[in-house]
Amino acid sequence: MKKLIITLTALVVATGAFAQLNFGVKAGGNLSTISGMTSEEGGMDWGDLAKVTPSQSMKLGFNVGAFAEYMVMPMFGVQVELNYSAQGVNTKVESSSSILGAASTTDTFWSAGYINIPILAKAHFANIAVYAGPQLGFATGFNSASKVTTDDKTTEYDPEAVEDYSSFDLSLALGAQYKLTANIGIDARYNIGLTNVFPTLKNDEGEVTREGFGKQGVLQLGVFYEF
Repeated sequence: MKKLIITLTALVVATGAFAQLNFGVKAGGNLSTISGMTSEEGGMDWGDLAKVTPSQSMKLGFNVGAFAEYMVMPMFGVQVELNYSAQGVNTKVESSSSILGAASTTDTFWSAGYINIPILAKAHFANIAVYAGPQLGFATGFNSASKVTTDDKTTEYDPEAVEDYSSFDLSLALGAQYKLTANIGIDARYNIGLTNVFPTLKNDEGEVTREGFGKQGVLQLGVFYEF
């Protein structure tokens, strides 16, 4: 028992000697998507009569925020961040009919803003650091704007608020950093969505009217400055 107390005391003293709190700011770009917004099952092919082909692509956005890292040991720390992230997805539906001689393309731009709080376990190796941890996301808004192109005519529609989305998002953040100088570095990260953007909906009788869908994926590349 005495040896255990001495060992624990030595560990606490050693940890306290290494403890250090670092602060910094960060900014960068996003490439984001939301799974399940379109699918092959959503299309149809009736030959010359009609053909509908849906697709989706990543949306360009940005992120900006601040962080604090508590160095528990010389090579290990816990980093907490407070970030704003602009993300979403772009979808496209192409429709055509050879018989009717008509074709149209509908582009929809889904835009969401999030306040994100990652809590990261971080390991340091010289100028390189790797990290992983959960991220709590709180939506600040969600809207969609669309553009319909038919032959040579294009009609644009103003953004409209998206309804029935979840205001909370849980993700797993995985990433790495490289320090260029003592204070400046670059950061690459991928956030894997664990919860649905659009939750399951039920009517008054408790019957499911829509299954939950839409997990986010956000690739982030940026720079940081540590004070």
